[in-house]
Amino acid sequence: MKALTKWTLLVSIILVSLWAFGQAPVVNEILPWIADNETAVWQTARPLDLFQRVSAPTPLWLPDGTIGVNVYPSLTGFPNANAARPQINASGQWLTFYFNDNGNGRVRLWDLVANTERQLIIGWLDTNNDGVRDQQPPNPNPLGILPAINGSGRIIAFLSQDSTLHDPDGDGNPANNNPPNPAAPPAGLWILYIHDRDADGNSTFDETKVGGTTTRFLPDPSDPTGNTPLLVRLTEVRLSLDTTGSTLAFSVFTGTAWQLYMADWQSGTVNLIATSNAPLSTPSVVGSRLAFSSVSQFLLTGTAQPSPPGVWVFDVTLGAVPVITPVVGILTNGVSGAPVLSRDGLLLAFHSTATRYQRFGVDLTLQPFVLDINNDGTPETPIVDRNGVDDVFVFNLTTGLPIWSTLLVRGLGTPPITLFDPCVNPALPSSSVNSSVNVIAFQQIVNGQSRVRVVSGNNVLR
Repeated sequence: MKALTKWTLLVSIILVSLWAFGQAPVVNEILPWIADNETAVWQTARPLDLFQRVSAPTPLWLPDGTIGVNVYPSLTGFPNANAARPQINASGQWLTFYFNDNGNGRVRLWDLVANTERQLIIGWLDTNNDGVRDQQPPNPNPLGILPAINGSGRIIAFLSQDSTLHDPDGDGNPANNNPPNPAAPPAGLWILYIHDRDADGNSTFDETKVGGTTTRFLPDPSDPTGNTPLLVRLTEVRLSLDTTGSTLAFSVFTGTAWQLYMADWQSGTVNLIATSNAPLSTPSVVGSRLAFSSVSQFLLTGTAQPSPPGVWVFDVTLGAVPVITPVVGILTNGVSGAPVLSRDGLLLAFHSTATRYQRFGVDLTLQPFVLDINNDGTPETPIVDRNGVDDVFVFNLTTGLPIWSTLLVRGLGTPPITLFDPCVNPALPSSSVNSSVNVIAFQQIVNGQSRVRVVSGNNVLR
């Protein structure tokens, strides 16, 4: 019954996620993620269960245009198993996702260069005191869901209901943990863990070395001792894709309201950034830069005046009182969602049904989309004949101007991206030096089925 309840909750998480992403009926290839070398991963889903079948494993789109081989052959012996939510790091070497193991979610990590699984060493013991872990715990792979990975592949964040995974010193001994192991969370609540694969800072991933990795819970900011984990429900986690991976952002549904947090987990600083009575999107964070969308008014921490709904980017300085500075707010005459930053924080992509937009605090009226495709600060390509469905738009956050849209590639590709196929849920790698759209991945929805497309400029690669 406990396992059934857990997977009922997981399905609810996915359903809520897809609703918040734009209420698009995606049932085939969903939620792309892309590395800087153009390797793309995504989740394939069937109707009803919304989890990828491992008989068709997490696909990899490779730069030469081919589809990668089965990256997880050991799972083919589990015909009823499912995997979900793949994410890949900046170099394209490290792939993480979670796997349904007899009703339990387990976080997995795959080395795509060596084409082998790398275990997350949590709870292993050093029985002969030689500094090398040699005894597996009962559950060598952590029970968890919704993993996120940072740009270097060093940091992995995930949710779990298992309070025994806390290992802040990386020695596998819970007796000397500081802070101590938390109590088991109440039903329906989850602990947010951060796993550091290079805890000693020697620039190598020492999974078998005692102290080479650590796993710690994110503390609840209401407890000044730091001994209490922040418990969350129906949470989306997206880790900062920078070198250190120290910054984490996530949205939480409390049961009555939606909250958005940002944290520097290394210092233990956790700040509430925004609160709304309506869903806040999965945030995207790069260093101090944070992007999210809201379908209704929301309150920023420390303000009394509600901010209008739209797609927003803020620069956030964490601390006892966070300093939140707007970079851009994009308000439209349509529904917008799924904002994502490039790994260097220079570009913003999102999907929208809008025909006109306003940059909050800059433009006084809604204006047609005019693209600055030359990226020189002068818009020159008007888009006035819109199609009434979702398109992906990309903004240069330095100039505040739109520089690319799926409207430029309508009618292209095999099969073509036709005029009335919604394009949603974009993913960006790092941008190039001049902040142009060198590559982007997104979902194209055709008759209720979704196909992941990869585009470079105006060339539809996949």
